[in-house]
This record gives sequence, C-alpha cells and structure tokens, in this order.
Amino acid sequence: MAAPNLTFSITGEKISAVSGFDKVIVAFQSDIPYQAFECRATKSGEEWGRGRGTLIASFSQTPAATQRQFEVYDDFLLSGDGEYRISLYAQGMDGSWNDNWGFIPSDSDETMLDADGNEFLCMKE
Repeated sequence: MAAPNLTFSITGEKISAVSGFDKVIVAFQSDIPYQAFECRATKSGEEWGRGRGTLIASFSQTPAATQRQFEVYDDFLLSGDGEYRISLYAQGMDGSWNDNWGFIPSDSDETMLDADGNEFLCMKE
C-alpha cells in the first residue's frame, strides 16, 4: 500500500489578529485510509518537515475519502509576522508517510496548488 495522497481546500490565504481575519479553515481528505495525520506550521526560511515546527492539528485513524477539517488561528503561528509553510502529513496503514512533495518553499519559482488548482501560501500579517 502506498502513502496517502491528500487533497485539501482552505478558506483564505492570509491570517491577521483582526477579528474576522484571525483564522483559516483547512478541509482535507485522503485517497486511502490513514492511521495518523499532522499539520505543522513553520515560518518561511526555517527548517520544515514531519515533526518540525508548530503542531497545528492531528488526527488518528481515518477511513479513505473521509473529510476532516481544522482551524488555523493567527496565534498558532508563533514566530511572528511573515509567511508560513502549512504542511499536511498523513501516515498510511502500512506505516509510510506521504512525502509532501506538493509543498514548495516560498522562495521557489514553483508553486503549491490546492484542490481547486489555485496557488497557496499562508501569510500572517
């Protein structure tokens, strides 16, 4: 069995301390069942990867095609104002983690696309 392939959608691209703009909602699902999920936030330019950065959300065993959602609030982004990488990781039932290939550094010429095909990078103002 392969590592899970995640698709996701978001309600916005910027978060600030201003009421009404202080969070985004992330909804996602996997093409196969997974035993663990974690979302991590790291400030642009910092080392990132599974187990690194601030843990934003986590879930346990979930069937395939089951939508989950969570909120990312401005006060979850602990390294001050700026751009953050929001990374989604899922562990398949065989123990393999998705490789997160679609999450591209903000200083790259490549872009990350959400489930709707739109570019995505979360920024805290």
